[in-house]
Amino acid sequence: MSSMDAAEATGQGASTSEQWPRGSTTRRIPLALATWVLIGLVLLIVVVLLVVKLTRGSTTVATPPVVPAPAAVVQAASTVPTSVFDKVGTPQPPLLTPPAVLTGQPSLTVDGRTGVVYLGGEFCPYCAAERWALVVALSRFGTFGALGATSSSTAQVFPGLKTFSFDGATYRSTLVGLSAVEAFGPDPSVTAPAGYPQLHRIPALQQELARRFAHGSSTTTLPFVDVANRVLISGSGIGFSPEVLQGLSMSQIANALHQPGSTVARAVDGAANDIAAAICSATGGRPRSVCSTNAVQASQRMLGLVP
Repeated sequence: MSSMDAAEATGQGASTSEQWPRGSTTRRIPLALATWVLIGLVLLIVVVLLVVKLTRGSTTVATPPVVPAPAAVVQAASTVPTSVFDKVGTPQPPLLTPPAVLTGQPSLTVDGRTGVVYLGGEFCPYCAAERWALVVALSRFGTFGALGATSSSTAQVFPGLKTFSFDGATYRSTLVGLSAVEAFGPDPSVTAPAGYPQLHRIPALQQELARRFAHGSSTTTLPFVDVANRVLISGSGIGFSPEVLQGLSMSQIANALHQPGSTVARAVDGAANDIAAAICSATGGRPRSVCSTNAVQASQRMLGLVP
């Protein structure tokens, strides 16, 4: 986050009774010289500003303030009961492109633990929807800290979706490591090459995985989520339509996650079951409190993650 500091300078003015010593004379600066000095200062300021602009460029990484997600929302999204997951089961129709199941890939680790790698942008509506599923799923294996709150761009399809931001967030787990990067901000910019200001440079891990699974494409579709090298979630392949979140506040979405008959729960909790199933296939079925549940095992069978 950036901030600007204002500095104030105070000085003691001369007394009205103060006089020049007798016999002294004052010397005036010639008007022409003062004019040239002023012009020189103005030109110097212009040159400095131009150099700063040229060296920074239009793709400068600028991190805006991150609004903290409401504590009650984080609590609700992190504590969806097992009974709700089991009632919801796998994602329900209408489905978009389902997550892709990966085979023959090496183990993916982050900080020595089963890895989940996320690359997204705050402007992106599919990223907005996927973050809900990721927070719900990963909260079954660990604990988030400093989750932010944001909205997807109003200039995109499914405009203004209320969601979490991973910018500045932390995640602690004994089994799962998370590497999550929000590469772009939520508001359009006429100077940014991608149309949205860059928040963070894409780390080497995200770049390497995106290249590996690009299938010849030169671009990466957001969101890009690699779950333990077992399931790949990309673009519209999040398993449900972001439309289910349209017009809802974060509190309304979080509360609906606990209602297995709601459209939000069937979509988000269902997608979270698939994410948990992929993680469980890489952790050797740990923890049993998650991996042995009916919903996770059903997702594993549906995705072909078990023999």
